[in-house]
Amino acid sequence: MGTVSRHAEPLTLHECKVRASLLLKELGSSDSARATRAAERLRALPAFAGLTLGEVLARRDTVQRKHVLAVIAREQGHTTWSDLKHALEARDAPQVDFERLLARAGPTFLNHWFATYEEAVASLRVSGGHLFPFREQFFVCQSALLTALGLDPSDIDWKLAGPDWLAPLDAQAHARLEQRLLKLCGADTAEPPSPPHQRKSAMSSTDSSRARRSDLKREYKEKPPPMGVYAVRNRANGKVLVGASLNVQGMLNRIRFELTSGMPRIPALLEDWNRHGADSFSFEVLDVLEPPEEPGADLKAELQVLENLWLERLKPYGDAGYNEPPK
Repeated sequence: MGTVSRHAEPLTLHECKVRASLLLKELGSSDSARATRAAERLRALPAFAGLTLGEVLARRDTVQRKHVLAVIAREQGHTTWSDLKHALEARDAPQVDFERLLARAGPTFLNHWFATYEEAVASLRVSGGHLFPFREQFFVCQSALLTALGLDPSDIDWKLAGPDWLAPLDAQAHARLEQRLLKLCGADTAEPPSPPHQRKSAMSSTDSSRARRSDLKREYKEKPPPMGVYAVRNRANGKVLVGASLNVQGMLNRIRFELTSGMPRIPALLEDWNRHGADSFSFEVLDVLEPPEEPGADLKAELQVLENLWLERLKPYGDAGYNEPPK
C-alpha cells in the first residue's frame, strides 16, 4: 500500500485509521516484500529515519499504533497525527434511523424480523419485499410500508437500488433514497421511537418464537459475523470478482446461491458460471476487518478503504475480472 496520490480525494478520519492498521499489519507480514515496503514508510518518522531497513524490521515488534498513525499523518501532509485529526475531524454522515421510521408508520404492518442477515436474505428471495437493518437485527417489509411513509414504491430508484438496503445494486440510486429517508427521519412530524414494550408487537416474526429470536439476538451481539473483503475466482480463465461486506461469509453464500439459482445480478459472472461449471469457481475471504476498538466507528467506510486496497492490487476489471471499472 503506497502513499495517497495527489489527485486522490481526501481521506476521511476513519480511512486514515484503517490505513494505519493495514500498515502495522503489513510491517508484521511474513511476506518480506510487504514488510520491507512498510519499513520504508516508517523511516518517514524522525525516530526511524536514521535506521536501515534491516534495523527497522528488526525492531518492528516495538512499533506501536501511534507510530503508524504518525506515518499516515505525514503522508497526508501533516506533521503529527493530532494535526491530521483536527484537520479531518467532522461528524459522521447521518445514518437512517429505521426505528424512527417504523414508529412513524405505526404498528399496522406485520414485518418479518431476523437475527441474522442470511436469514433475512433467504426470506427476501422467497417472499420478496425490501430488506432493511434495525439495530443488530434485520427486517423485510412489503411496499405498503413505504407507501405509508409517504414514499413511492414505483420510483425507479427502488428498482435500480434493488430490494436489499445493505447490498445496493446502484450506489447513486441508493444515495438518493437515503437522502429521502433521512429527510423523513428529521421531519418535525416524526414521532419518537416507541417504548420497547410497544415495539414488540411490530417486531413479531411469523417464522420464529420470541424466545428463539431473543437467543439469536444475544448470540449475534456476542459473536457478530466477520467483516471483510471477498473474492469469487474463475480458475478456468483467471477472472475474479472482488467485493466487501459487513458479513463476508454471508455475502459469499449469497453470491453462490444467486449463481446456482441463475440470478443475473452480475451477468458476465453468471455466463461464465454456466459455461465453465461450478467446480471452476472458488469463493475466498481475502481479508478480515477486525472489530474497531473505538465506539461509533463507521464500519462501512473502513470496509470501503479495505476493498479499495484490494481493488488496487487485483484490478479485477475487463478481461481480468467482473467488477465495473472505476469511473
